Amino acid sequence: MTRRATNLSRRRTSPQPPADYRPYGERRLYVVAETLAELHGPTGGTVTLPRHLDWSGHAEYNLDRPARLASMYKVVLTEASTVEELNKWLDADLLRRLWPTLWLPSQLRQRWEDTFPELAINRNNVT
Repeated sequence: MTRRATNLSRRRTSPQPPADYRPYGERRLYVVAETLAELHGPTGGTVTLPRHLDWSGHAEYNLDRPARLASMYKVVLTEASTVEELNKWLDADLLRRLWPTLWLPSQLRQRWEDTFPELAINRNNVT
């Protein structure tokens, strides 16, 4: 037996979120480094992030490949829960270089740029 849609206006619409709903990116507490000078992470070669930072199954990053380097920085910035993790996995010079092109949640980007205005300046100067 084949059924046909007879009254499309009766379709249920998906429920609306509550009035006080905030997307996950706005509720997430992101960690920000205390100083860029303490970011002394690896700058080349292959690294494997611990599972609590990257549970994707692709936690190995060849930092000599620009796309994988940027991907690792995004993961660490969004998933780190301590300043020590940031210091261990990020490098200040690489962060400054990558910052303008990293695709990050707006709340995270804003917190870092509020703390380190030089990152916002770098991003705004990219043409």
